[in-house]
Amino acid sequence: MNNELSTSQVTIRLATPEDLPQIEHLDSLSSSPTRHIHREVEKYFGSIDPSTHEHTFIFLAELQQQAVGKAELMVPPADAVASVGYIKRVIVHPDFRGQSISRRVMQHIVTFARTELHLSALDLHVWENNLPAIHLYEALGFALQHRELYYHLDL
Repeated sequence: MNNELSTSQVTIRLATPEDLPQIEHLDSLSSSPTRHIHREVEKYFGSIDPSTHEHTFIFLAELQQQAVGKAELMVPPADAVASVGYIKRVIVHPDFRGQSISRRVMQHIVTFARTELHLSALDLHVWENNLPAIHLYEALGFALQHRELYYHLDL
C-alpha cells in the first residue's frame, strides 16, 4: 500500500450497515486483547445497553473508497442527565499508521460530539502500553482521570 499518503485525501464519514465487512476487517487488525469478542450488527449500529448508551456512531476514514481507519462513538440516551459520549475501537490499518489518520478521525468525532450532539464531555479507555494513542489523546486535550487494573483467573 502507498505510504506516501496525503491526509487531505482522507475522507471521514459515518458508516452504514453495508460497511460491516470493512469495519470487521479493521477490527481484526487491532492488537487490543479484547478484539476477539464477537459482536452482532445490532451491537455496532444499535444499543449495547439502552440505559447507558442509546446509539453507536461508527466513523470510517477512507482513502480512495477504501476504509483505512475507524472509531466508534457511543452516546447516552437523550434524557440522560450527564451527556457524556464514549469513544472506543479507534483503529488504523497498519499500512497507514503514523500518518495522522487517528488524529483526523478523533478531531472529527470531537467536532461532531460538540456541534451535532451537544455532548458535555467524551470519555475513552486506552491500554497503558499504547503510547502513540496516549500521546494523541493528550495532544487533543483529553486528561487522565484514573488508572484501573484488570485481573483474570483461568478456571
